[in-house]
Amino acid sequence: MAGLKFDNTFPRVIDSKTHSAIDWVHSAANFVAAGIFAARGNKKAAVGAAMLGTNVLFNTLMTDYEYGVFRVWNFKVHGILDYSVAATSAALPAVMGFNDTPEANFFYVQGAVETMTAGITDYDDESGAENPDHLGRVFEAA
Repeated sequence: MAGLKFDNTFPRVIDSKTHSAIDWVHSAANFVAAGIFAARGNKKAAVGAAMLGTNVLFNTLMTDYEYGVFRVWNFKVHGILDYSVAATSAALPAVMGFNDTPEANFFYVQGAVETMTAGITDYDDESGAENPDHLGRVFEAA
């Protein structure tokens, strides 16, 4: 998947339907965290969580899988974007300047869990796709 060498070592135990449900929960968790961080007075962490929640929500809405809405790109493209969410999550506390706060732990854990989830997801599962041949070919050719 995605041309990442380490990615080929994990077992593929999460199918597209389960992953799509996880994505909706993941997005909501970020929005809830944003509210909690704002209530605690950590505006930077709140903005970071809201940005990540928006990113996950956008990827979920645009993916051609069971609970996707607009179905613009396929599940493999979604997987590539999942790894970017993981990296962004882990980097945000340092980039936004709140790495010395308790809220930073949320982002570090989220980055690790997102990496693990992406690693064990079967991005070749197109069972929920309405059009499994679209847009992903652009990334496969690269």
